[in-house]
Amino acid sequence: MYARLVVFTLGNEKRQIAEKLTKEFDTTTRKLSGFRGNVYFFNDREGEYRALNYWDTKDHAKDANSVMFPKLEKELENMNVKKPVVKLFEVYDPSDSKELLFSHIKI
Repeated sequence: MYARLVVFTLGNEKRQIAEKLTKEFDTTTRKLSGFRGNVYFFNDREGEYRALNYWDTKDHAKDANSVMFPKLEKELENMNVKKPVVKLFEVYDPSDSKELLFSHIKI
């Protein structure tokens, strides 16, 4: 499994904009091939927001990025303090289960 981490900065007091963008992008991301899940991180005080998407394969993560990142850049071009950053990671899950990430299962 692979993860795609996107970091973008909107500036202070932009929570509503961050929520709106997150909802829009979440809906689109869920329809892409290989999608496994999303987690979002908001730091309103610093105006920094992160999206972590899980994908079946590295190619799925790359394909999703080729669709989603240009859309994000376009949305942010007039309001972004910093250029958004994206990174891909291989996900290590110490469990044998292929259905859910072990970190998401309550024991």
